[in-house]
Amino acid sequence: MSHALRAPDLALISQSDSLFEAQLIKKLVAIFALCALILTPVCFSFAVESEHDPGQSTRWFRLGELMLSATQTDGDYLLRFSKDEEELFAGACAFKTHEPTTIKNTPLAGCKTLLAYCFSGGAHCCTTLFIATECGPQASLDMVDLGHTSGKILFAQTDDVPGKVMKVHDWQFAYYGPEDCLIQLSFANSPAMTRLLVFDKGHWRVDRIGEFSRFYSRLIDKAVREAHFSAAKNEPELSASLAMKAAYYGLMSGKSLDETAEVLNRLFPAQWKPQAGKVIQDIYRAAYEFSPVETIR
Repeated sequence: MSHALRAPDLALISQSDSLFEAQLIKKLVAIFALCALILTPVCFSFAVESEHDPGQSTRWFRLGELMLSATQTDGDYLLRFSKDEEELFAGACAFKTHEPTTIKNTPLAGCKTLLAYCFSGGAHCCTTLFIATECGPQASLDMVDLGHTSGKILFAQTDDVPGKVMKVHDWQFAYYGPEDCLIQLSFANSPAMTRLLVFDKGHWRVDRIGEFSRFYSRLIDKAVREAHFSAAKNEPELSASLAMKAAYYGLMSGKSLDETAEVLNRLFPAQWKPQAGKVIQDIYRAAYEFSPVETIR
């Protein structure tokens, strides 16, 4: 038997539903308020942790599959290269000299190069350059000993190879003096020979003797002009340094040892001429042994 609900019954049900909804809303409000009270301290603690060491900051740089983290602290500048979970290199520098930089279309069109500098601290010395290069399916990582160089390296284009080469310096003659000899160059007048790094077979390498003959021929001419100018101003130490540069560049251009020795003798100041034989041998050794690049990956 069915029973039809009367109007008073419907009114009671409607009133009961309204009361239930009101109680439900009050409970929900209480729950939300409780959550807010609980979560607020948690969020605050996260903010404190993120500012736990206000003297430390980390920047991230990605090049293909390689990741660089550069962390600046109150005492050190930390560089770390990694690939996925594998650490490729990690080291502490005295402080940051230059911000890591990514250069597009270098060394070739469509390639990218990431440069990161690490300065060891100390007078004049020493800077290491990390070069991550993406020029193909894999990114490579090379380390270059820049010696006393403090400024940023420069890229150049030559007639001998496509793309860009990197200019670095050979500092093997800093404070140079021939063996068993009293004469010695000051650091200010020590010759820093320009050399080129070439991107070859996926990595950077130092140039070879005779590889960039036109480039070094121009440097010979410049060193000879400056040596004559220095001699006219009676600056024997600087003249000796420039004579060594001219001889070094002569070797790099592909000239024979006898030809470069002749250049050295012609430009050397009188007090240095007796040492020319020793000096040319040291120049020959330095030009061949200069090897600033180490492959990391």
